[in-house]
Amino acid sequence: MKNTIKKLFIALATVPLILSCNSWLDKPPLTQFSDTNYWTSESNVKTFCLGFYSLFDGFGTGASSSINSNGGSGTESDFYFTTFGDDQANNAIDIFATAAPASATTWSTPYRYIRLANLLLARINAVPISETAKNHYRGVAYFFRAMEYYDLTRRYGDVPYENKYLDQVTDTTQIWGTRTPRNTVMDSVLSDLNKAVALLYPKSVADTYTGVNTVNQDVANALKSRICLYEGTYSKYQLGDNTRATNYLTQCKTASEAVMNTGTYALNPDYRTVYSSLDLTGNKETLLYRLYLDGIVTHSVIGYTNSSTIISGLTKDAVDAFLCTDGQPISLSPLYMGDTPNATNLSIGQSTLKNRDKRLVESVDSTLCYIRKPNASGFTSTTGYRISRFDNSTLTKTQTLAPNNPTDAPIFWLPEILLNEAEACVELGSFTQTVADNTINKLRARAGVAPLNVSNVPNDPKRDADVSPLLWEVRRERRAELMMDGFRYWDLRRWGKLSYLNPTVKPDIFKGAKAPAGTAGSPGGQDASGYILPYSTTTAAKRVVTTPKNYLDPIPTGQLNLYQNHGVTFPQNQGW
Repeated sequence: MKNTIKKLFIALATVPLILSCNSWLDKPPLTQFSDTNYWTSESNVKTFCLGFYSLFDGFGTGASSSINSNGGSGTESDFYFTTFGDDQANNAIDIFATAAPASATTWSTPYRYIRLANLLLARINAVPISETAKNHYRGVAYFFRAMEYYDLTRRYGDVPYENKYLDQVTDTTQIWGTRTPRNTVMDSVLSDLNKAVALLYPKSVADTYTGVNTVNQDVANALKSRICLYEGTYSKYQLGDNTRATNYLTQCKTASEAVMNTGTYALNPDYRTVYSSLDLTGNKETLLYRLYLDGIVTHSVIGYTNSSTIISGLTKDAVDAFLCTDGQPISLSPLYMGDTPNATNLSIGQSTLKNRDKRLVESVDSTLCYIRKPNASGFTSTTGYRISRFDNSTLTKTQTLAPNNPTDAPIFWLPEILLNEAEACVELGSFTQTVADNTINKLRARAGVAPLNVSNVPNDPKRDADVSPLLWEVRRERRAELMMDGFRYWDLRRWGKLSYLNPTVKPDIFKGAKAPAGTAGSPGGQDASGYILPYSTTTAAKRVVTTPKNYLDPIPTGQLNLYQNHGVTFPQNQGW
């Protein structure tokens, strides 16, 4: 494993050197690789490909969110710090930008790696290796090019598209191209995904020849499943194109089932295992994970949920979304014990957490902690709910501190595949009891929740009128299973449900746990029913959702100026 980390560092150092030498004017030292002398062995190609892996953030290495930035160095986190949504109340309120930035890594980084993928495709044919090996590395290039164009498109809509390596001196006309319609870009993404699936080594071969925990055919199908679900539902709810939606949802279903039917993957007995393990090598729930090693590459997620820094706790809206063990929402279940804590010790073990989905029980502490009422370790949460899902009791005191956390992070794992399959089937009208038992009910069994009966789906009083009871429950399952994993914000965008982020529409997103009257010292105090208010009225009012403006990010103004200076018409996104 340490050798893998070392190779990754070498790759990250080597790739910029190759890119910088694309002109004959560049005269590097004889000991330095250039584009002209690099493509001579498979070892060099492997090292080059390792550079792409820094796009997988996992837990990151710092305390920033992958929703807001993409430095391309694995710094941002997909977990816990991705608070912009209705599941957590960040200590500093998350709000939409009001003006376009001058620059953004979410624009520049994907294009940097797309250029690398195009370079790999342009050079691989000259490398003296077998055609089978060449095809695998072509598959790697198609995989990462698809991933980055998908990220650009979901953020910005229409974006410049280029599928070949361009010389920065002689190909300026193509470099400064217009924005390509998003549907065209996404169709090219699907084409790249299909090529990746066809060309990449199967897992068993990749494990032998390119290394364990590298991109393989199963991982490509996992990415295809993720992207096609997004595009299928976006096409339905945002574009109103049901024909396009059906095509992409069918592709999602095909990719999901390809992974499910391998027989290689299985759920861990315990929900928390994939989030808190020191080593995910051989873990049957994970298809790909980010490796962390003590003293070499570490993260801060555990440190920030176990420190005096106020923790971004779960909202009342999020906690209320978890079912009772009988499979009923709290408003319908006789097993629901309310949410009043023990007034003496602030325990919620016999109220909020009693008879509830284990995923909730394993995600938050059984004792509330908030300003003026810290727990025994001195911790406080914005909402009273301390996040405990990522904890590992075997860590030393030093390892528990940020940024020294050495636990591994999942990148692609089985629960997401099962949820993608379930949602695609509901949208396609092919969700049966068999589908439920092969997807949702496997997750529920592990969570100690009664199975979903397709012939008797609960009708939650909180359900949106435009969402069927079945789809409501499948979306709930996705929220519960993947909470704090970086999916929720993007789910709301593709469903056309950013209104969920509006506190005037859903007041409980800006409420926390119920606390004894007058005990909370949070900025907003408590409401009349005793619920903690993480924000003052003035701060809460800063969260404004504007439609359709907030469904796309603004093009950085620096990019607009560059294109316009080259005589290219390059319109800003609507509302910006």
